[in-house]
Amino acid sequence: MRFTIASPKGLIADQEIDYVVSSSKEGQLGILKDHIPVVVPISEGYLKTVTNGVEEFYAVSGTILEFNNNIVNVIAQEAVYGKTKDEAFVNLEAQRTIQKSENQRKMMDFTEMERELALNIKQIKASKL
Repeated sequence: MRFTIASPKGLIADQEIDYVVSSSKEGQLGILKDHIPVVVPISEGYLKTVTNGVEEFYAVSGTILEFNNNIVNVIAQEAVYGKTKDEAFVNLEAQRTIQKSENQRKMMDFTEMERELALNIKQIKASKL
């Protein structure tokens, strides 16, 4: 089966797998080759892929999983890889911390730009007098 995960940050995974297990607050769903077509929303949870007995995990949130014609397409607001389920969730929290810090920095930059704009507008008005 083909397995892909895409997020706003780009393509997270694109690989051949044996099967995938979706897990969220609503429960678990295993998808094997030739499964019936499904669309599954995952508010927050994880995906476990298995290929030749090797498990890999992706912590996800804001996700839609679609399976059709032996292709698993996942579109996620957030998706982070880990060798274990716990590692995937730790990596997701680390990514959220970095994003929060970046958002705060951008907000401070925006506030400074607003202040400079207001000052420039005052100077322009003063120069017209």
